[in-house]
Amino acid sequence: MIMRNFLDDEGGTASIEFVFIIPIILTIFMASFEASLFMARNAMLERSVDIVVRDLRLGSLEWLDDGVGGVNGANLLKEEICSGGMIVTSVETCVESMTIWMQPVNTATFDMPDTPVVCVDRTEEFDPLLEPSGTEFAMGSDNDIMLMRICLKEEPLFPTTLVGAGMIRDEVDGNYALMTTTVFVNEPG
Repeated sequence: MIMRNFLDDEGGTASIEFVFIIPIILTIFMASFEASLFMARNAMLERSVDIVVRDLRLGSLEWLDDGVGGVNGANLLKEEICSGGMIVTSVETCVESMTIWMQPVNTATFDMPDTPVVCVDRTEEFDPLLEPSGTEFAMGSDNDIMLMRICLKEEPLFPTTLVGAGMIRDEVDGNYALMTTTVFVNEPG
């Protein structure tokens, strides 16, 4: 009799449904949020690069008049991109996580580089005074067709969700790369 009453009692059955359904709902929510954040970060990076490239192309960046190039030019360009409305925690972190590759395109052959975009290795100590090599960053001269490739490393918000786990991430630090490429012509000064 006691056993029959125990088996007929339906109290607490909602808890079982809750235990099965809530993890699925939370996984869908976190995966959707991660995908949305990735898309927003990528769109804002593209937008910021477009704005800075427009200013760079027209020569309206103030520091261009000083003939700045090399490490200062690369870092100032990174700061301009990072402060251009991107979704970042801080401009300093963004600058440390970004690499810029910019070179003139050979107009005789129009050969594009076949090397992949190189991203920052966040496990190494960041040195803002490290001079980029001449094959990595060059401002170009008037009427040069310039190719700019940018890689920004970002941390996934929920690395264990379906989207976060499915992203192509760095094996060392678990960050994913946002990459953008643009081509522009340096206007005559």
